[in-house]
Amino acid sequence: MKIRKVLLFNPPVGLYQRGEERCQADIEGSATISIRPPNNLGYMASVLRLIGITPLIRDYPVEKDKDFITDLKAFNPDMLIMSITTATIEKDLEYFKIAKDVKKDIITVAEGAHFITAPLSSFNKEVYNFMDFAIYGESEGIVDKLVDALNNNLNVSYVKGLIFKENNRWIKTPPSPFIEDLDSLPFPARDLMRNELYINPDTGNPIATIQTSRGCPAKCIYCLTPIVSGSKVRKRSAKNIVDEIEECINKYNIKEFFFRADTFTIDNEWVVSVCKEIIKRDLKISWVANSRVKPLSEDTLLWMKKAGCYLVAFGIESGSNRSLKLMKKGATVSDAIRAVNMAKRVGLKTYCFFMLGFPWEKREDIEETIRFSKKIPCDFAEFHIATPYYGTELFEMVKNEGLIDKEIVGYNYFTNPAVGTKYLSRDELIHLRRKALLSFYLRPNYILKTFLYISSEKKFANYLRYGLKLIKNTIFKTR
Repeated sequence: MKIRKVLLFNPPVGLYQRGEERCQADIEGSATISIRPPNNLGYMASVLRLIGITPLIRDYPVEKDKDFITDLKAFNPDMLIMSITTATIEKDLEYFKIAKDVKKDIITVAEGAHFITAPLSSFNKEVYNFMDFAIYGESEGIVDKLVDALNNNLNVSYVKGLIFKENNRWIKTPPSPFIEDLDSLPFPARDLMRNELYINPDTGNPIATIQTSRGCPAKCIYCLTPIVSGSKVRKRSAKNIVDEIEECINKYNIKEFFFRADTFTIDNEWVVSVCKEIIKRDLKISWVANSRVKPLSEDTLLWMKKAGCYLVAFGIESGSNRSLKLMKKGATVSDAIRAVNMAKRVGLKTYCFFMLGFPWEKREDIEETIRFSKKIPCDFAEFHIATPYYGTELFEMVKNEGLIDKEIVGYNYFTNPAVGTKYLSRDELIHLRRKALLSFYLRPNYILKTFLYISSEKKFANYLRYGLKLIKNTIFKTR
């Protein structure tokens, strides 16, 4: 059977950050995280188009009006490519079983960071029998080679970055090299996405994600990035990034953006070059970006502000220097204070991420982080519970401490953590996270400041929705 049509999809298994390898968060369980367009599927779709394949993209958790079985029958794809998360993989793979019940010879392919580090021995459950292939690594550089091999009856064992079953045994081919020239990738196939469904929570307008770079040299013990994207930072050129922004404006009328990178501000000179290119083209856009607290200069933040940036998200993680050192963050509490204050001085809003529940943490350590979150002038905060992904130093740590009592599947960051600490149970971590959120967002001064910031009915409705979500996920949520 020749592969001519491919359905690329996120399965209807709840709202998760799929394709966000280092952060596979449960969006419904979060306080403030919003849904993002499936750029990973969009990149693969564009690559498949280059070899003559007809792709279809479905984001079923977001596209409530679409049905998986209906699409299988109407589109009649020859291949499925599904984005999975570690948390949901067993539920995700059930959709391959459903597909093979509808079309027995359909080829099923799963992709996601899970396959880079998960042991092959974990694939021996029955649900994996319906997965023909798994892609591990940068899927855009692998998927076309897999399709080409299958269409030309070539030996797939020569395709790097694949997992498949042969003679009743799972085989893992050597890893595919990282894509060095990110400018060589076609832009994501946004014409196949429902762009109007991906909304900026701050404005209520459509927002697109622009992948600006990949890789991070940091050594944080909890992070998958060095494994998934490498320690070398690979950056797109300013021209290529802004060309994609212009396409979003001209073809899709999208003027708000999330500049996604493993750390956007790692190279201040490059950031300024991107900002200057936006300004040179006189693009009236607004955007947000993520950043480490160092290295970062006030001059860089000023250029970002001039180019339309209005919010920076900082990975602060902890209010304890001891914890920051143990997690190998490469930054201190003073660095965090300096970064947030710089952003505020140039007029940028700040979104601060914190992590709770590292193996060494006691209640007083987490209380210190909660107090710190209210001490610094951050406008928004999210509190994750530390998750030990396969392949990370944190995973080895919790395994050696005897804290793992189950497979690392079925968890989420917020209401069902994978493990507790040496001193705190999983239920105690859930309680402390709720306490962190409520004590941050229900401060009278914070509520007043938020109301003064609201400048339109649309923004009021949007903030009300997120406020109700916060209440639902803290006061009324049970695991």
